[in-house]
Amino acid sequence: KEFQQKLLEKQQKPKFSPVLLNYRQIEEHLARSKNYSEAHKVKAKADRMEAKETEQWNKQKQNEMFQQENQFKAMKRQELSALQKRIKAGKEEQKKRRQFALERLMQRYTNVKNELRTTQKLERISIRRSGSGL
Repeated sequence: KEFQQKLLEKQQKPKFSPVLLNYRQIEEHLARSKNYSEAHKVKAKADRMEAKETEQWNKQKQNEMFQQENQFKAMKRQELSALQKRIKAGKEEQKKRRQFALERLMQRYTNVKNELRTTQKLERISIRRSGSGL
């Protein structure tokens, strides 16, 4: 909506053909020379031509607006896709880091457990030797 509003604000006035501008000059000249019937005929012809040119200009501008809007939408879709891709890559990276941290923690747990077993085993052996030596 905002994009469409900006495009509408940028619109310029139509540039009429040299033939139409010439008809307007002829109309003005005829009106000054008080040839009102001819001036009226030329004015009617110029008005029809102006309406036709204005309609063509409006269609052309509308097509340009649609093209610009489609380009804008395509650009936004591409940006969204790139952003979603970055988010997905970030999530995968975070998942890998968590998995790596979990594996390190599990390895540390296993090492501590084995060390405790070894320590307890050595203590039991030491106690048995000291107990059998009595």
